[in-house]
Amino acid sequence: MSQREIFFRRSELSFHDYDRLVGLAYTGAQEGVPWTRLLDELRDCLQANYVSLILRSASYPDHPMQVVFAGEARPAIVQPYESELDVIDPFVNLPRNQAVVLEELIDEESWLKGVYYQAFHEPMNMRYHMAADIGMGVESSCRLRVSRPHGAQRFGDRERAICNLLVPHLDTAVQLRASFDIAEVERHLYVGMFDRMSVGVALLHRDRRVLRLNQVATELLAKGDGLKLVDGHLMASIPSESRKLRQLIEQAVVMAGTHRVGVVSGMSLSRPSGMAALGLAVRAAALTEWSDPSNRPAAMVIIRDPEAGVLASDEQLKRLYGLTNAEAALALELMSGRTMEESANHLGVSRNTTRCQLRAIFAKTGVTRQAELLRVLLSGVAPLS
Repeated sequence: MSQREIFFRRSELSFHDYDRLVGLAYTGAQEGVPWTRLLDELRDCLQANYVSLILRSASYPDHPMQVVFAGEARPAIVQPYESELDVIDPFVNLPRNQAVVLEELIDEESWLKGVYYQAFHEPMNMRYHMAADIGMGVESSCRLRVSRPHGAQRFGDRERAICNLLVPHLDTAVQLRASFDIAEVERHLYVGMFDRMSVGVALLHRDRRVLRLNQVATELLAKGDGLKLVDGHLMASIPSESRKLRQLIEQAVVMAGTHRVGVVSGMSLSRPSGMAALGLAVRAAALTEWSDPSNRPAAMVIIRDPEAGVLASDEQLKRLYGLTNAEAALALELMSGRTMEESANHLGVSRNTTRCQLRAIFAKTGVTRQAELLRVLLSGVAPLS
């Protein structure tokens, strides 16, 4: 009989109950506050008054620990529990991936007479404790802590077996949550870069409805000038252009199913307001070999408004190219689309002054023409601003 089979027998769980706990371990990785349903279920299953899962290591002193908490409502005590847990936690140097009880680690009489127990655990009615440090790295990936109140029985083989059954699943689920977090950080970085470059991005499902918009796309669609959102689908203001847009999106979605990517085609959209036409490109989001297409993007629509300026920082210009305050101000004017004369008027300086400043900017950026300067600034500064 394997160790897992021994744990299962000792746990006294039905297969249905075990399956439910394991399912909550994995689905909990996608909850807003992760694993809250699992901890509530464990609290009932283990007849505990508190169950907590500690997710953030003390290696990051500038950030509070992440503690998912299920237990008796004691708001005045929960905050110090979260902020001082590393100091008061009696479980140190635990064998990894194995549930242990407090009595195995410290003499019970000494613990009950200690200041930590009397100042913290006793007021929270925490008498008996069980814990597991989970993960294979130098630091545990998470820490599970369970307590029972005064008057309850000690944790026994049944409770330890339940925790030991869940340990490997929690370890995997925490790693999955970490991968989700990395992907979300990357997404925010890329979306932020598109926003700074004033480029709109719409991600489309295979049924052609919009799954997600960045801030620029949201603002453009809210105006409804050339492009709008109708019943979750992108539509142009002019019917003939709307038909062409649907064709491009259709081509991209079909291409996504062939595991190939690329810009299918581009088009411009007229704007009823008379402002310059929007530029669009549609790109397939190809499936990977093992990806599930059911709820992932199949196409991306990239929207560029020539009337929108690129968000750039004068501080970045000064740091990257050694420009003075006045030179950086002129560079920003030119990047916004103003002519030299318009820039001079807007800055309140003479044309001769702006010409001198432009020559200095040329020298510092290594270009000789204004068009080349704009290319350098727009491609080099905007993504970093």
